[in-house]
Amino acid sequence: MEKKIRILIVDDEVRFARNVSRLLATRGFDVSMAHNGLDALEMMNKTRPDVVVLDIRMPEMDGIETLLAMKQLEPEASVIILTGHADVETGILAIREGAFDYLFKPCDIDLLMEKILQAAAVKQIQRRPVLWPRRMVKEITNAAFIPLDITDDLTKALEIFNAMGTVGLRETLHVTDNKSRLRGMISKNLLIHEARKKNPGQSVCWETLTRHPQWLPSKRIGDVMTTATGIYALPDESLDQVAQKMIDHHLRCLPVMADNQFMGIIQLKDIFYHMSTDRENNGQEYGEA
Repeated sequence: MEKKIRILIVDDEVRFARNVSRLLATRGFDVSMAHNGLDALEMMNKTRPDVVVLDIRMPEMDGIETLLAMKQLEPEASVIILTGHADVETGILAIREGAFDYLFKPCDIDLLMEKILQAAAVKQIQRRPVLWPRRMVKEITNAAFIPLDITDDLTKALEIFNAMGTVGLRETLHVTDNKSRLRGMISKNLLIHEARKKNPGQSVCWETLTRHPQWLPSKRIGDVMTTATGIYALPDESLDQVAQKMIDHHLRCLPVMADNQFMGIIQLKDIFYHMSTDRENNGQEYGEA
């Protein structure tokens, strides 16, 4: 990174904030901390961070109130919610009020770093208005995916992730057989783990791995993939049902299955956005659900 990305960590758990700040600093970020909403606003004025990582549950001024105040101070602020107290209502409200993403604690540091890079690259997402209410899984399923087979090499998974672009939002690829049945999953973190095992002396993160695909071992997808969890969404399920299911299991992405076949994926962030838009179109305020 030529110019260090400025990060503001806002969390009332001092030890947690310090640990995250230290890990991000070792990865080349310029990190500052605040432990409540008021201090965060003051720090935001001083440091003008590129990305804010914000907790939800804080005393006096909670994360949502802090998010609203930050957006008034700087409408294009990129704010990532990182919470150990996830629920559907705060997720909907956070995305409605402009949060870039909504992550669960505990969060893998490589995933957090990737989200920070995405948020810094896309300062403000311009969303198009939804032309009709979307309330069912099948209406927002992402069915555009490149098949990944258990016999493929790990480098193919890396190539697919890279083809999604530097601001792609998927961290997991789903592995199917020749009958489109879901066999397992492979994540960016798993590829990083395999590269680190092969190259113990290298500092491997996603950014460096994409530049050095030779760091991956000569293994097949089936040798390292994780098995499917058995948790999935059905096309005719409602978005609110699936959102609660994903929060209960700390999942940000879920496969969509029909007749035992893999149809695509659905992401929690997209669910929150469409539920928020539906409520706005119906004139429903937060807390009325």
